[in-house]
Amino acid sequence: MISITLLCSLGMSTSMLVDAMSEVAKKRNIELDIDALPFDKASERLEKTDILLIGPQVKHLLPKFQEKYSGRIPVIAVIDFRDYGLVRGEKILDESLERLETAAGASQL
Repeated sequence: MISITLLCSLGMSTSMLVDAMSEVAKKRNIELDIDALPFDKASERLEKTDILLIGPQVKHLLPKFQEKYSGRIPVIAVIDFRDYGLVRGEKILDESLERLETAAGASQL
């Protein structure tokens, strides 16, 4: 199972994206544990997160999460603001899974 955590200001604006990504994963038979949280509640879930996606409205927090969780979370990235605004769940999921695959390959070197 792949665990994805999306962070935004209040955890509400990402809920549509969570639904879209979940639907794509379901259609592809990908076991996915995905949730959206406000950035100040992130620690509740990050110990089991494989992919941390940060909403564009809080992209300034990327360095903080990279510093704190690099090495523990394989993928930490900011969601493209266009994909976020247009709720492109399939594209965001595909890019996230590609990044995870790349990170897994790099860790085996």
